[in-house]
Amino acid sequence: MNSPFFVQAARVAPTYGIGDVVRRLGQEQHGSRPRSIQWQIGYIADLVAKCGFPAPLPLRVRDRATGEHRLTTAVQRGSRWQRAAVDQWFEDLLPPGAAGDVGDQRAGDAIMDERAKAIGLHMIEGGRP
Repeated sequence: MNSPFFVQAARVAPTYGIGDVVRRLGQEQHGSRPRSIQWQIGYIADLVAKCGFPAPLPLRVRDRATGEHRLTTAVQRGSRWQRAAVDQWFEDLLPPGAAGDVGDQRAGDAIMDERAKAIGLHMIEGGRP
């Protein structure tokens, strides 16, 4: 008896952690040495305070002095960021036109389709017939 084989789509986490953010910024290492967690926290905290980087999602932490729990949006070791907010921040850093325009892309696709049709090429799978 054969069991069906299902390809499971890769799931993307809805949030980024500190390591993800630092890696995306290209700051995970200084030379050949990895950056300390304290450096990473300070770097991201500076980005939040001075560069408009999104604040982390509220994190429940325990106050060591009183033992009470509270929510904080300060950058902590366990902080998480909404993936969409971080992606948008990076996209906003790009100069206008660097990300490409959908209209320009479609116009380029149409030109390539016309040229391919002119020399007798056609699509095998997908795309327009």
